[in-house]
Amino acid sequence: MFCSVAPTLLFLCLFHALATSISPPRPVSPVSGIPQIQVTEARHTRKIYYVGGIYNQTANGTILQDQVYVEQLTPAGGVTQPKPLVLLHGGNVAGDLWLNKPDGGRGWASFFLDRGYQVYIPDAWAMGRSNGAADIQGVGGSTVEGAERAFTTPERYSKYYQARFHTQWPGNGSINDRVFDNFYSRFRPTSVGAEVEGILRSALCDLIRTFVSVQAVFIAHGIGSAYAIQASDACPELVAAHISLEGDQSPFRSYIQASQGINDPIPYRPYGVSNIPLIFETPVTEPTQLRKVTVGETTYTDGLLSNFSCVLQQDPANRLVNVAKVPMLYLVGEASVHALYDHCQVAFLRQAGVNVTFTRLVDAGARGNGHFSFLEKNSDQIALLLARWIEDRFG
Repeated sequence: MFCSVAPTLLFLCLFHALATSISPPRPVSPVSGIPQIQVTEARHTRKIYYVGGIYNQTANGTILQDQVYVEQLTPAGGVTQPKPLVLLHGGNVAGDLWLNKPDGGRGWASFFLDRGYQVYIPDAWAMGRSNGAADIQGVGGSTVEGAERAFTTPERYSKYYQARFHTQWPGNGSINDRVFDNFYSRFRPTSVGAEVEGILRSALCDLIRTFVSVQAVFIAHGIGSAYAIQASDACPELVAAHISLEGDQSPFRSYIQASQGINDPIPYRPYGVSNIPLIFETPVTEPTQLRKVTVGETTYTDGLLSNFSCVLQQDPANRLVNVAKVPMLYLVGEASVHALYDHCQVAFLRQAGVNVTFTRLVDAGARGNGHFSFLEKNSDQIALLLARWIEDRFG
């Protein structure tokens, strides 16, 4: 992962890689171009545009910054579903990850286009094709070993208990495997923290209000779920529902070394599930106004981390007035490191009045998934769960 933040916030962005490798160097073969894989996407028409952005005076003249790139995909056979979808990517990557899988399979964009959905795919601010500040720079980096350990082959590293159940990554998940190389080549600079959250909150509301024109459903992966929560807070009347695919870690803290089997959380998200203020029933202007308590225990199974305790609000919990207006489906994979702590975010949201359906994919018959389940072998099975949840509610 590459981090684009102020130096004082640099350590905070490390959690998006879920680890910084400390493995010793190993010999590798030179890569003479990333292997090409044939892909057949659903037939559609495409529009692109930018939302948000401000003109800013610099020493060299006027520039436009903070605009967010969006692709609009319309099924060739026409839109038949009443609720359009906004697909929000997670950290380290950009919106192109929704288009096709690194093994050449159809991505979720094609899956939902085939079911008649209008699909919108933004690139988060300062990631992919969305412009950041003029002086933004990428620093740090995610190693091959870090990606393998956290995403593609956690079972080989066996640093946390659930890793042993991982079976769904296509290919062998390692360097010089064509699927891994295609996946890893999509890693790119990223930016995290209050600045990006504020920009995306406004941009996502502008997107739905200006171009979508009807209530939309967010499907969000990783940190994208934080952006969906913040947009739901700012413009709940524009958001029909929010589906979170392993959202942005645990309330009030991040387990940046969990994929290495280390219990060493750092303080983060001072407003529980956000770095920027949210609208609580009793107004909160400072994070210290949220009273916190630790619930549950951190446990080990067969000598490996298997569950983290949660930091939640003390009862009675302060209610999230606007976020509670948006129903949520929250999914977590059987073998993902998120299986250790995502129950904490669900508990916080439920405390705050949000109607959350929490589904562990293994309980829905989808076994062996890691963090990037929408790229794995059974991704269509999981997408169908989402589609049925949406269509049961909105027709």
